[in-house]
Amino acid sequence: MAETQAKYHHLVPQTYMSAWAHGNGTLNIEFLSDSGNVVERNKEKIAGITDFHSIKAGMPFCTQADTDTIFTPVTPYTVEYDGNILQATLEMNEAYYDFDDWNITRDDGTLVSKKSIKREIEKIKLKDIESNWSTKYENRWASTVLSIEAAVLSAPNGSIAAFDQDYFMKFFTALDWRGFKSNQQFEDILNALCCEILEGVEIPETDRILPSLKTASDEMRHYLLLQYYRKYLNETGVIYQDAMANLQHTNFHFLVADGPTMFITSDSPAFIYKRDDGKLEGLLPITPKILMVKGKCSDGNTLYYVTHITDDAVKHYNDVIRANAVEFVIIK
Repeated sequence: MAETQAKYHHLVPQTYMSAWAHGNGTLNIEFLSDSGNVVERNKEKIAGITDFHSIKAGMPFCTQADTDTIFTPVTPYTVEYDGNILQATLEMNEAYYDFDDWNITRDDGTLVSKKSIKREIEKIKLKDIESNWSTKYENRWASTVLSIEAAVLSAPNGSIAAFDQDYFMKFFTALDWRGFKSNQQFEDILNALCCEILEGVEIPETDRILPSLKTASDEMRHYLLLQYYRKYLNETGVIYQDAMANLQHTNFHFLVADGPTMFITSDSPAFIYKRDDGKLEGLLPITPKILMVKGKCSDGNTLYYVTHITDDAVKHYNDVIRANAVEFVIIK
C-alpha cells in the first residue's frame, strides 16, 4: 500500500471533528488557557503535530525493513564507528545517536560528506501508521455517523438491535489511545516510571525528534505509542488486546441531547470516566446530539440502549468532557 505524503498528522481525526464543523470547515474552539473565549480554527490545522506518526532514523523499535529503507543513502558506502564496520542497517540505526562520530568512505577510501548523507537520511520518513489510520478507521467514519443518527435520533428510550460493534469498539479504542491524552492506565504507569527514572531530564533542542518532545519522558511515551499504534493497525499488541477484551465484556449506550445544550468534544475525545457511584464508563461524543457510552455488557452484546437525556444531564457530561481535555474543547 502506498504511504501518505501528509506531513501534519492528526491525533484527533478530521473526519471525527467534522460533526462539529461549520460549512466552511471551521470549528469553534475554546482553549482551556483562555476559558470563555471561543475562536474559529480550520479542522485541517488543529489537533495534530507535524510528522507525529512518522518512523524515522534512530527510533529504537525500527524493524529491519524500516532501517533498510531509512539508511538507503549510506548503504553504497563503508561506515566505520568506534573501531567497527557497521554492515547491517539495524546496527546503523542503533548507533545513529552518535552519527557525528561515524566515518563514511567510498570504495577508494575517500571521505563522504556526512552533512549531505544525514540530510538525505532525515528526509526519509515512513508513514504507514498515518496511512493505516485512514484506511482502517477514518475513511469509514462519516458513513458510520449517518448510520448512528438514523438508528438513534428518532428511536424512543429503550433498546435497538446492535450493529457495527467490532468497528465501534476498535474506533473507540483507537481514539482512547490516540488523543492528546492517551489511555489512562498507560499514562498512569508511564508517569510512575518516569517519576522514578526520567523526571526532569530535558533533551537539547537540536537533539529532539519533534519540537514538542522536550524531555526524555516525552520521547519514551512517543516511542511506545508509535510501537503500540503500529501493532494495533496490524491487529496485535496491547491496544488490540484492549479492544478485544472490551468487545467481549462491554457494550454501547447512546445518549441523545434533545434540548438547547449540545455535547461538546475535545482534543482527547474517547476516555474512561469514573462516575460518582464508582463505576467506570467510556465516553465518546459522536455528534453534538449523540454521546456514546461504553459500559459493562449485560445482554449478550445483541442490543444497544438509547436514552434521551435532560439538558442538565448534557451539561454534566460536558463538564466531564471538559475536565478530561488537555488543551481545548470543541463547541458547536
